Amino acid sequence: MSEKTGATHIVADKGHPMRWALPEGAISRFGRGCVHAMAVSPDGTYLAAATKIGLWWYELATMQPVALWERERGMLGAITISHDGQLAATGNWDGVIKVWDLQRSTCITKIVRPGVKEPVPRTTAIRSLAFSPDNQHLAATGYSCEIVYTWNPRTGTPLATFHEPERETRSASPSLPRPVVFSPDSRLLACTAAGTTDGSDVVLVWDVVTGERIACLTEQPRFVRSLCFSPCGQTLAIGSDKGTVQVWDAKTWEQQRVYQNYDATARMSVCYSQEGVLHTLENVLEKNTVVVWDVERHEKRYTYVEKEWEIEAALFSSSSHFVVAGGKEWAVWSPGDTNPRKLPYLHVNGTPNSVAFSQDGKKLVAGKYGSTLFWNIANPMQPPTFFKISDDPQDVFVSTSEKIRSTAFAYDENSVKITVKIGETDENTTPMTLTLPDPEAVVTAAAHAPLRNLIACGDSKGHLYVWDMRSGDVRYVLTHSLPLEGHWDDDHNRISSLIFSHDGKYLVSVPSSSNTMANLWDIDTGKEIPGFRVNPVDAVAFSPCGHKIACCMGKKIRLWDVDSCRTFLTLPHDIYPNALAFSPCGKYLASGLWWNPSVETEKVPIRLWEVATGENIATFWGHPTDIQDLAFSPDGTLLASGSFDSTILLWDLKSIIGS
Repeated sequence: MSEKTGATHIVADKGHPMRWALPEGAISRFGRGCVHAMAVSPDGTYLAAATKIGLWWYELATMQPVALWERERGMLGAITISHDGQLAATGNWDGVIKVWDLQRSTCITKIVRPGVKEPVPRTTAIRSLAFSPDNQHLAATGYSCEIVYTWNPRTGTPLATFHEPERETRSASPSLPRPVVFSPDSRLLACTAAGTTDGSDVVLVWDVVTGERIACLTEQPRFVRSLCFSPCGQTLAIGSDKGTVQVWDAKTWEQQRVYQNYDATARMSVCYSQEGVLHTLENVLEKNTVVVWDVERHEKRYTYVEKEWEIEAALFSSSSHFVVAGGKEWAVWSPGDTNPRKLPYLHVNGTPNSVAFSQDGKKLVAGKYGSTLFWNIANPMQPPTFFKISDDPQDVFVSTSEKIRSTAFAYDENSVKITVKIGETDENTTPMTLTLPDPEAVVTAAAHAPLRNLIACGDSKGHLYVWDMRSGDVRYVLTHSLPLEGHWDDDHNRISSLIFSHDGKYLVSVPSSSNTMANLWDIDTGKEIPGFRVNPVDAVAFSPCGHKIACCMGKKIRLWDVDSCRTFLTLPHDIYPNALAFSPCGKYLASGLWWNPSVETEKVPIRLWEVATGENIATFWGHPTDIQDLAFSPDGTLLASGSFDSTILLWDLKSIIGS
């Protein structure tokens, strides 16, 4: 790439983007990681997207990826670019900050947020970053912590901390970013903090040189989302929940204006353009709409409406670029554009809770929040085909006739919805709705046995219903004993998951309570097999023959023989296993684990076991966080792993177990 005068320069990665940072043993990646934060370079040339697998750089004019940084760990939650375009800073979930030289595309400083202890909890995540305009300070705020730390960005030398200790005990939401910003002269630093016990925020303003707190701006709505000084430094704009924008005088610290003529449910972000025009980005979650307004004139600059899918992220930059990461596409407006540029969005945000192969092994199917989607395995760069489901898919299956079936349910409805989508063309399939006999119960788990056309669901009272899909009749009502009585959303008082054997003969029900046993049911008789009862259980898998069951139980996997109800193998782990899958031949078992900060690894292992001997014959390291589901291809030569990082990796097993 040629370097423009005064432009940020990124050294482009070589080769196919889907192979960047592909781990050893993996042959494909589907998805590019969940986007947590975005930033536009000051010259408007590049977009930086902080994701769970690293920092993606896009050329804004084409939205083509040019580089992927921070590949070793990923799990990024914050990104900022210096005002002169020379530096970038990323912050991850482990409390680690890295400062990057954009001209050389190298990390020059690594900083660990003070107070981070071993093992590293996820509450240490870096949530907001800001460079001072003179590049002498880098400020950061963290997850579940109101202290603002500052460092010299080039050396990592600690400079100062800004906070009021008495506020640390006040009510606040730890999951929200705490925005931080410097004034144009680099003399002032503004940040948010918990206000009163009702959860409302205040904005604190500090003198960077003396460390003195010079203002406390109250009268804020419940959550402050964004802060921005005007280019002249005379005003500070605040964007909050409830469709509220405030402008404060940066000399007297008196409120100048309050703008509330926006949607009352909107989350507001503020940004001054380089010309000093105040804009606000109105994000209306309920309407899946984002609008950029000229605040003073109350004129719409840009509008984006996502009709089918959720808007994942949106920003408006000081260079007047508007970028939206939608469920299926990027939408980008640049100054002077009359229409947005829309391009495929391959990050595919959301967790693939269930993965499966088509019967011919040519397609990969995933169920994630709000949709079921599938890829052509031969073309991982092509966007997936989406099937919209209004609720949360629990599991997906591709039948012998290549029908993609997904079970889904909503917590606010007393029904379980079974959606059947046919191939790539049937977008109008009407969901089958099955209603619980008990009007006071709520569905908490669902599964299906495609070979027998059966549907099972568990409710908040421990009842299991088995329906015949063809007739819609209830075949059995089973009762899983639960220890507590209470409201349906009590975590101890519900069935958390259901798993059918491949032939549909057996069903395992797993409660959410660690004090309650998982149960094994014979579907032909409608009775429990009492010898199986195990506790606690995090995941279950049946062997293809249905006579073996693998259970994740703490830091071990126990394998049971169904006929004798005896454990025949125990596989110890140093990290909690969370996902299991048997190979089609039944000779091998794959296990995927949780992320464990006490184990000093940057990736989460996936282990392949030989069932006959209990030998760990291979270990794959690729995902930076929890493995949600695993699936073997029909011929057993490929293993798919779906992760909380919003990607699916495809692993080649030919050299390990043969074809």
